[in-house]
Amino acid sequence: MNDIKWIVAPWRAVWLILSVILALCAGTARAQTFLPPEQAFQASVSQIGPHTLQVDFTLARAVYLYRERLEARVDAGSGAPPLWLKWTLPPGQSKHDPTFDKVLEVYHGDVSGQVTVPDTLRGELPLTIVYQGCADAGLCYPPQKKQLRLKLDDHGQILSVTGAAAALAPVSSNGADKPAQTAGDDGGISRALASGQWWTVVPVFLLAGILLSLTPCVLPMVPILSSIIVGQKEHVSRGRGFALALSYSQGMALVYTALGVAAGLLGQGLAAYLQHPWVVLGFAVLMVLLALSMFGLYELQLPPAVQSWLGAGSSRLPGGKFISVFAMGVVSALVVSPCVSAPLAGALLYISQTHDVVLGGTALYAMAWGMSLPLLLVGLSAGSLLPRTGPWMKAVKALFGVLMLGMAVWVARPAWPYLQSLVGAAPAVSAHRSVLPFERVRTVAELDAALAQAKAQGKPVMLDFYADWCTACLEMEHETFAVVGFQKPQDFLRSLEKAGL
Repeated sequence: MNDIKWIVAPWRAVWLILSVILALCAGTARAQTFLPPEQAFQASVSQIGPHTLQVDFTLARAVYLYRERLEARVDAGSGAPPLWLKWTLPPGQSKHDPTFDKVLEVYHGDVSGQVTVPDTLRGELPLTIVYQGCADAGLCYPPQKKQLRLKLDDHGQILSVTGAAAALAPVSSNGADKPAQTAGDDGGISRALASGQWWTVVPVFLLAGILLSLTPCVLPMVPILSSIIVGQKEHVSRGRGFALALSYSQGMALVYTALGVAAGLLGQGLAAYLQHPWVVLGFAVLMVLLALSMFGLYELQLPPAVQSWLGAGSSRLPGGKFISVFAMGVVSALVVSPCVSAPLAGALLYISQTHDVVLGGTALYAMAWGMSLPLLLVGLSAGSLLPRTGPWMKAVKALFGVLMLGMAVWVARPAWPYLQSLVGAAPAVSAHRSVLPFERVRTVAELDAALAQAKAQGKPVMLDFYADWCTACLEMEHETFAVVGFQKPQDFLRSLEKAGL
């Protein structure tokens, strides 16, 4: 058993490499080119009743639509205010939005809603459908609108709706129709995963499985499982040893394939849960616990009761038989999974974003093959490929603990704003408003007068352009204006706010 412990140490650093790779998997959407709004959100309108229209939205991968941002209005003309139509919508998925600092309902994938047209309308009227959404990577699109023509008879029944095939038009022309590039767009692994192509995704997961096989939980099991598989027989041919190892690997692959299929079925719902601040913080705490175990403060392992139950179940299986070895592979997958939960969660998060059941099952099957590779090699090499031990491994272990602490900080970064809101970030925002007040201007004449007054006083001017739908404006309010250092220039800044956009 001492030899097995020494085998563990040199491969602990592999866990860090694997975590980085699978973090790229989970963050693929952040590293790819943002789609223009007409590709991110596709909408079509059709008549399904004398007073009812159906609006079908098709959303691209890794984007979502706000439920409360859906609007439908009719311009009645003659100076009358627009008439807001009633929506009938399915329930959305709850998502904590740090920008709006509240839980909102959002839609992923395909969603349909019905719009009721009152029977008091007559003739041909303009109909406008307005909606807004964001990309999972953090870019929020401005509100989009679709302009239609609604024709009704003398009884208020819908005769036709035209313009449904027209291209989506943004509310304001701000260049949103051009793809936005991110700084991380040149990552080879990210591009491969972003493509969603089998011949690029599956090899990456196979490589991830190979790295997982070298982690402290999996590698020490190789010599133990090798002796169990052969049923304590003294002489086993290499061919039979390889066949038994293959049976074991297929049992483990069954578990991971089921996880991949489940992730594909759950889709973006799983991704939404894994992106919650408390889940992110949970992974960060896990990194810290693993780092402390690298420093030798304690040993992380399954509870003794669980270990005894699994060990008793596996010991009752006769070694050397293909069916029993297959069952042992299933059991070992359950034993190993808690130890590799963080990278496995990253893999499942990526699969959930693809919303592809077949790709999910295939990718996790490939990862299970990679995890089984050492056992297959041992079956062919009679154990000669096992790594050798050495006292230098203690230094590697300590270094890996430091690196994992750094990873814990990196993983927790997206949750910092959420934590700040819990400990009093909101009062800080209020404080900056009292120290650095904005003067509201509503017309061009008021703006010109304020600029002239500031020029006469020799003071610079800062303009804050704001709209309720503008997520970037809310980010400025909650993050930039709340910084204490930002309040220092109030003696020479004259702040203006132009509203009503």
